[in-house]
Amino acid sequence: MLDRIDLSGHWSGFYTQHDHRRPISAELSQDGDRLIGTMNDDCTVIERSVSELAMEEGLPPGADEKIVEQIRSMVPEVPSGPIRAETQLPPRSHLEGEVDGRAVRFLKTYQGPSFTGYRVGDFRVGMLGEGQEVRYRGLLNDDGTVIEGQWQIDAVLGLPRRVEGGFWLRRQAPDGAN
Repeated sequence: MLDRIDLSGHWSGFYTQHDHRRPISAELSQDGDRLIGTMNDDCTVIERSVSELAMEEGLPPGADEKIVEQIRSMVPEVPSGPIRAETQLPPRSHLEGEVDGRAVRFLKTYQGPSFTGYRVGDFRVGMLGEGQEVRYRGLLNDDGTVIEGQWQIDAVLGLPRRVEGGFWLRRQAPDGAN
């Protein structure tokens, strides 16, 4: 049986999106059931081809060509060359949530501008926003060393639908501890 474990401390791990692992680390502080902290994303620029984006999002065949055609018609002065899908996130975010037994829930709010859209060379077209929020829900393992669960972003910043994936965080030993 899991006794009440204080989650305060340094945690590191990753989140997954479309089978890609992206490293994250967090500093958590727990006061009773309340959980606050910060998180750092190590991978803040995600770039892929429009075809890869269409496949990841489950769009119908030919959707990638339609996206490229639409972007080229919106901005005809854009130089020829490949159009890339791009997401840019701020590296730091604020966490606020709660702990209920083994259940851990928190809202991650990015601190700074986020961009979701397309890029041709140095030219970008898309959505710029602030305060992007991600909901995390996970379970603490029996010895209190791992939190594992799911994250989700509601359909915002030009995303066609809710985006979701998994996450895994392991408690790190304090400096100097074995």
